[in-house]
Amino acid sequence: YVAFASRFYLKSFWRVPGFMLASIRIMKQLDGSPGIVGWAMAADIPRLEFHTISVWEDAEALRRFNRAGDHGAVLTSFAGAMKRSGTFVQYPVLGADLPIDWPAALARVNEQIACQAR
Repeated sequence: YVAFASRFYLKSFWRVPGFMLASIRIMKQLDGSPGIVGWAMAADIPRLEFHTISVWEDAEALRRFNRAGDHGAVLTSFAGAMKRSGTFVQYPVLGADLPIDWPAALARVNEQIACQAR
């Protein structure tokens, strides 16, 4: 399987309602996406910080989802609403290690952030 974890930040509280509405559309898209194994989203609204984790049957299923439908449109429409570049991590995972827990996913994201800072 392929796991994907992300962290991204909105610039303004004014963008939160629209972002949450867009997220609902993306959640529906995720549920019907070929190759999805599972997903979760978390938000720290006071910090304008958002996290996602998802697991896919393979990297191609993740790529197809990333470019398609509401997700692809939201990437474009919210690009200017982000405070800074997000962090995105893709890594292999065994079925025995599912479901992925939040601490493990966030550790991968934090690792990536530390590597980018070097």
